[in-house]
Amino acid sequence: MLFVALLLIVGFLRAQQNMDSKRSNIFEALSATDSTTPATVKIHQDKRIEQLLTNKKSLNNSQDQATSNGYRVQVFSSNVQRTAKTEAFKIERQIREVFPDEAVYVNYSSPFWKVRVGDFLSQSQAQLFRTKLIEAFPGMRSETYIVREQIFISVSK
Repeated sequence: MLFVALLLIVGFLRAQQNMDSKRSNIFEALSATDSTTPATVKIHQDKRIEQLLTNKKSLNNSQDQATSNGYRVQVFSSNVQRTAKTEAFKIERQIREVFPDEAVYVNYSSPFWKVRVGDFLSQSQAQLFRTKLIEAFPGMRSETYIVREQIFISVSK
């Protein structure tokens, strides 16, 4: 009897594993027909959402990025509970519009919301970008400075 129960459990686990391997993402898993009822889920969305999730998954699994000591340019830091989060994401959007090739990081480290830009290996590279940033956004001059941080660097194969 124990042997039969063990075989059933192993069979169930293999079937579950096969189903999981066939569904490569959440959208496929949700739209599959339920095994106990004929219910299905219809997903109406922009295809770019699924593509973004797929790209993020491949970036997370990629060996093309490594971390290193480096520099970023901090452009915002606030602990004003009512407005800091909204302001941080507003600044992120503004910077991405003007500098689409630079990485922009919005961070929350209680109680501060911070916006930092770039992945620079040297302080001089960060300083050059800081100068460009201040030219584009003169109102940010007083809050813009260089910080040392772990950065992402691209590793060529």
